[in-house]
This record gives sequence, structure tokens and C-alpha cells, in this order.
Amino acid sequence: MSGAISAERLHYFVLWCLVGAGLCAFFLYACLMPSPPSEPGIPYFDKVEHAGSFIVMGAWFAAVFPRRLLRVGLWLAVFAAATELLQAATGYRDGDILDWCADCAGLVIGIGAARLGAMNWLYGLDRFVASKAH
Repeated sequence: MSGAISAERLHYFVLWCLVGAGLCAFFLYACLMPSPPSEPGIPYFDKVEHAGSFIVMGAWFAAVFPRRLLRVGLWLAVFAAATELLQAATGYRDGDILDWCADCAGLVIGIGAARLGAMNWLYGLDRFVASKAH
């Protein structure tokens, strides 16, 4: 399969949704941990981390919900904003509007990449697992 994102139905849709929920949980944990790993001293490295995380989540959910790309983007943007508000509420982390901007930029890249077919491997994996299960 090449080109645009697949329109076929995933056999293990619920499993792939759970994997996506795990990605979100991991990101939330990373955002709220009291003592995050130190940054390597590269300017704006945290913005790259934020964008990278949302590239992955945006691409993942765009592949799982290929006909709901706008909703995927909106819900993940809301999730990103919520993580920043939660960070600000902790007292030991800082919420940052620029982190949210990096998250949203990552979403656009991830969803765009999935739309262009970068996540079609998930459909191949889904078909492979389904063929072995039957």
C-alpha cells in the first residue's frame, strides 16, 4: 500500500486505540513527573521533545481514525493544553504556551505524515496479526 492513508478498517481497532491511550498516558506522566531528566543544553530542546511527542501521537491517532482527522487534531490539541494547565497547577513544573504551540506544530506534522501514508505500516501489521490469528 502506498500513497494516502488507508481507508480500510483495522481488525484490532480496540487494541490500536489502547496503544494510543498508552502513548497519551506516557506523555502525561513525562509532563507531570516531579524530576524530569535534565536537558542536554541545546536551546529549545524541550520544544523539540514536545513536537516529537505530538508527531507520534498525531500520526498514530490519524492512522487509527483516518476519517476523523480534524477531530483527532482538535482532541489532541485540547489534551496538549490540559497537560500545560496541569503542569502549571503542580507547583513544581511550569505550563508554557510555547510548549503547547510546539505540541500543535507536531500534531500538524504527524497528521500530515499519516495522511500521506507514513502510517500505512500499521495496516500491514494489523492484517498480518489478523492472518495469524485466524
